Amino acid sequence: MADIDLSALTLSLPEIDEDHAASVELWRAAAAAGPAEFVERLAAFVEHLGEHFAREEALMRAVAYKEIAHHVAEHARTLGEAHRFLDQARAGRTVMARAYVAEMVPDWFRRHVLMFDSEVARVVKLARPSPDPAVVDG
Repeated sequence: MADIDLSALTLSLPEIDEDHAASVELWRAAAAAGPAEFVERLAAFVEHLGEHFAREEALMRAVAYKEIAHHVAEHARTLGEAHRFLDQARAGRTVMARAYVAEMVPDWFRRHVLMFDSEVARVVKLARPSPDPAVVDG
């Protein structure tokens, strides 16, 4: 199983980086789960993914991100795929769901952060006022 190196995927935008860290933690829990826990842990990962996507999409709307439609479509495709594998696992068909967790999620996650989220982070940082260097905490 491939791992996800979060240090290589840090965007320096705390709200996204924290969500990504939680995503990876839940993904690792699902990947390491035994038969008795797998469905529950996969469900927790998929639920978090949906919540993370909603927060990320709200952030994109807040800065009037121009590529939001494409990004949201990628979220919808990914979440639909995750739910299909979760449904299979809930039906007792875990082989493909485990392959999805072990192989597809790490590859997708890296690509998504590098291709989609990095640009969102760049735009959000540009849209936010930069700290005034003349102001000193006192």
